[in-house]
Amino acid sequence: MKLIARRTLLAGGAALASTSVSTRLWAAPPQPWIAYERRLRGLLDDPPGGDFDPDFEETLLDLNNIFRRRQGPAPLAWDRGLCLAARAHAADMARTEVFDHVTHEGYSPASRVGLLARDLVGAPGENIAMRLNASGAVTADQIMGQWRTSPGHRANLLAPGFTHVGYGVLRQGPRVIAVGAYAEVAARLAGPAPLRVRAVDEIARALSNAAPAIRQFSVSEPGGEVLTTTYVEGRSPNVLQPGAWQLRPHLSSGEHRYQVAWGPVFVLG
Repeated sequence: MKLIARRTLLAGGAALASTSVSTRLWAAPPQPWIAYERRLRGLLDDPPGGDFDPDFEETLLDLNNIFRRRQGPAPLAWDRGLCLAARAHAADMARTEVFDHVTHEGYSPASRVGLLARDLVGAPGENIAMRLNASGAVTADQIMGQWRTSPGHRANLLAPGFTHVGYGVLRQGPRVIAVGAYAEVAARLAGPAPLRVRAVDEIARALSNAAPAIRQFSVSEPGGEVLTTTYVEGRSPNVLQPGAWQLRPHLSSGEHRYQVAWGPVFVLG
């Protein structure tokens, strides 16, 4: 189980501009991110050695929400983009036989959600499991039981801040690889943000009909915490270096107060 840092609270526009933001960021190289997104999409279309199991995925959602109701947190809603991120990672782990939250190249749950859940703004987390029974088929109860009895996985199942989930289950004969992609969804874009953009104002347009409204944003290196201001509504966007970036929308939490959320990854140039 790995849970990335939640949104960072920034107080005051002046602080945002002068102390919390770097203006000397370097973009991540674009081609590895383009290749990773292409790889994930290909695995969604053609998972190795088996098929995704939607009924199993739905049962995991039901079991997770039964567990949450008994323990107090509100139920989780299903999210298609999170399901894609979960399925893609299940298939990628099957391809590599490396069972971890982070790929050997360094791609994390935030990377996958940023690439595949392209209308989602929020902080993600992830559970993974692989099971092969000595006899009989693997069941959703068994996978959920593994997670419930592991402190880190249990924390994700019950995290009160998480609002949405997508499960991905790859069944390869008797073996099951399961992934849960969770998120605290803070905002939604009106439609999927483009992966490749020619200018920062294309990102601003993608945010123009978000709910709740997003009137300013920063970017960071994908998965990074250091921000650079790029756009405030009504002003011209700053010039960004070409490369891969992660959108970091600023969500209003009161007068002159903002929470900096996680949004889609995009490639500029």
